[in-house]
Amino acid sequence: MSDLHLFAGGNTSQGFYSCFEDILPPGERKRMFYIKGGPGVGKSSMMRRVAKAAAEAGQRVEYFHCSSDPDSLDGIALPDLGWAMMDGTAPHVYDPVTPGARDTLVSLGDFLDEAAMRPKAKEINALQGEISQRFRRCYRFLSAAGQLAKLSAPVELRKEAIHGLAQEWTADLPRRGGHGSCRRLFASAFTPKGLVDVLPTDGLRVRWVECPAGACLTPLWQEVSWTACWRGLPVVHLVHPLWPEELGGVLLPRQKLLFRSCLPGIHPEATRWEEMAKDEKSSEQEQNYDRNAYELMVQRALEQLTCAKALHDELESHYVGHMDFLAWQGKLDGVLAELACAMG
Repeated sequence: MSDLHLFAGGNTSQGFYSCFEDILPPGERKRMFYIKGGPGVGKSSMMRRVAKAAAEAGQRVEYFHCSSDPDSLDGIALPDLGWAMMDGTAPHVYDPVTPGARDTLVSLGDFLDEAAMRPKAKEINALQGEISQRFRRCYRFLSAAGQLAKLSAPVELRKEAIHGLAQEWTADLPRRGGHGSCRRLFASAFTPKGLVDVLPTDGLRVRWVECPAGACLTPLWQEVSWTACWRGLPVVHLVHPLWPEELGGVLLPRQKLLFRSCLPGIHPEATRWEEMAKDEKSSEQEQNYDRNAYELMVQRALEQLTCAKALHDELESHYVGHMDFLAWQGKLDGVLAELACAMG
C-alpha cells in the first residue's frame, strides 16, 4: 500500500466539517506541531519538506489535503513515530494541548514584516470578507444540494442483505484482541477542482458497492466497522463528502482492505445496488428532475469555491513578499534535526 492520502476536513451540506482531531489519534500522539500564520507563509511547504525527509528515511507518511486547495496540505502524520504536523489556523483552529512537553506551536507569522504590511490592512480585510462570503454561499448551495439529493434516490435498505454482505466480507478478518481504534476522515471532498478523491487504491483490495447519488450505505459500513473494531483492528471511517453524518466507506489500513460506495456502472465487479435497496417509490421523471436540481446546486457551490481560491491566491500575494524565508528555513532545519534524532 502506498502512502495514505486523505482530507482532514470537508466542505459539506453542514458547512466546513473538521476531522482534524483524527489526523493522529490522541492515544498515539508523541510529538505534535501546530503551525500558525497567514496565507502564503509556507505552512504547507514546511509540512511537505518534513514529509519528504521522513519518507526518504523509510517512514510511513499520511498526507491530509486541503479541501479549499487539494494541491496544498492541512497536515501530515508519521504514525510509526507518533508525530504529526497540522495547520492550526481557521477554519480548523487548534492550539497545543501540552505545550513544551509534547506539543509545539510553530508561529510562522513571526517572520512577517508587519510594518510593511500595515498599509495594506484595508485591502486585506476586504479580501478576507469576500472570501468568507464566498464560503457562506458555497455552504448554502451544498445544503440545498444535500436536501435535493435525498429526494433523487431510494433510502430504504434491506437489512438482511446488509447483514449478509457485512458478515461475508468480515468473516476472515484476524482477531488482534482488545478494541480497535477508529478515525473519521474524508477520502473525497468538494474542492475548487470539483469533487476530488485523493485516496489511492493501489496495493489495496477493494470491495465496491453501487450507490446512486442521493443514497447512502452507512448501515453496511457501520456493521463492517463494528466487526473490525471488535476484533481489535484499526479502522478509518470514510466520511461522506456531502453528508458528514453518513459514511461513504471503511478503510482497514493494516489489512489493506477498502470498502467503498461507487456510482452504478463505474466498477463492473461492484455489488449491485438492487441487492441492497428496496423498490423505489418515486417515478423516474421525478428522480431526473431532482438530480438535475442537485447537480445545479453542486455546480454553483463549486463556482463559489473557485472564486474563493482565486481571492485567497490574491491574499497570499500580500504576504509572500514580506516573509523572511531565511528565518523560515531556520525553523524548518530545527524540526528536521529533531526528526532525524527521533528516527535514530
